[in-house]
Amino acid sequence: MSDNNHDSPPKRPDEIAVTEVSDEVLAELTQLFGPRDDTSVAIVDITTETLVEISDVTPSEFALEPEEVSNVISIVDETISEPLPRVTPVDPLLLGLSEEVAGDDDNSLVVIDDVDLDRVVIVDDDRPDSRFEERQRRHQRRERLRKVKWLKMAGAVVGLIVVVMAILASPIFAIRNIAIEGVVYTSDKTIASVTKTLKGASVFTVDTARAREILLADPWVSDVRVTTRFPSKAIVEVSEREPVVWYVGADGKARIVDARGHVIAVLKGFPTKYLQVIGQGPDLAAGAVADDAYRAAAQLVLALPDEVRPKVKSLELSTGGELSMILKGATIIRFGPPTDLQDKLVAVVVLLRRQDPATLSVIDVSTGEAAVQIR
Repeated sequence: MSDNNHDSPPKRPDEIAVTEVSDEVLAELTQLFGPRDDTSVAIVDITTETLVEISDVTPSEFALEPEEVSNVISIVDETISEPLPRVTPVDPLLLGLSEEVAGDDDNSLVVIDDVDLDRVVIVDDDRPDSRFEERQRRHQRRERLRKVKWLKMAGAVVGLIVVVMAILASPIFAIRNIAIEGVVYTSDKTIASVTKTLKGASVFTVDTARAREILLADPWVSDVRVTTRFPSKAIVEVSEREPVVWYVGADGKARIVDARGHVIAVLKGFPTKYLQVIGQGPDLAAGAVADDAYRAAAQLVLALPDEVRPKVKSLELSTGGELSMILKGATIIRFGPPTDLQDKLVAVVVLLRRQDPATLSVIDVSTGEAAVQIR
């Protein structure tokens, strides 16, 4: 007993005792963990407590890089009749990517299928993947269909517009009734031209601006409004200028002037409905605008109160541009330059209310204050 203790090395407290392993167990372990290769396994015989073999390998030598792993360990349960499917791990960074691999052909390409992760296809650049070409053809077909779709839509819109325009311009909606209102002095020629422009045109597409332009060309017309009524009627509303005063030009013809100084008519005879501005004026054609003095005279007449208007016989415009008013009793009212006419007229009205104009020879308000000369 002492000899055995002398031959055996002393047992360390941290040693692990392993029972004797049979050949069947070693074969199963070899199947599970692979062949032993150059590594050794330390086996301790419990009966003799002797160290059979131990490898002198440091722990760092057993650490394998991921690239060095070439064998896959399969653990098989004999109770399962059918083997489990083999799963090969794939690096997520490689999913959906392609990279060139160096081999016999430097232009080879690795394609990893996103659906079947176990499938890796090496494609030659000279012979591209047929699925890529199919995807490209589908993409081009979709682009063509999209363009055709937009072309069809544009054609449909254009066709609809043409149809609508044809319906609106059809004789069904042609203007047959024309009503012209507010016409007194407007020439018959102007009215006939407007009627020709409107009649027969579509109530939707008639050129009302042209009709208005024709009417405004007449000197008597101040403003025009043209409207249409469905289905076949047009209404023309005319606002004519109001004659206020008249004067005689160098040609001996009378020019009728409205409140804005527009010459609305040129007559050979002398009108009696309007007040005359005595003095020779310029020879202006109908539609022209007279001097500011004639415009001021017309505005003065329009501003006369009802108690004074019947007493006025005429107005007079001197060569210096001073304006005067002559009453029927031969009383002369001098307004001077045609400025501040409203204040001057107020002074005249106040004076006439206080005194009988028949006793007055001259009323002078040219300075803004009333000065009188008694007969």
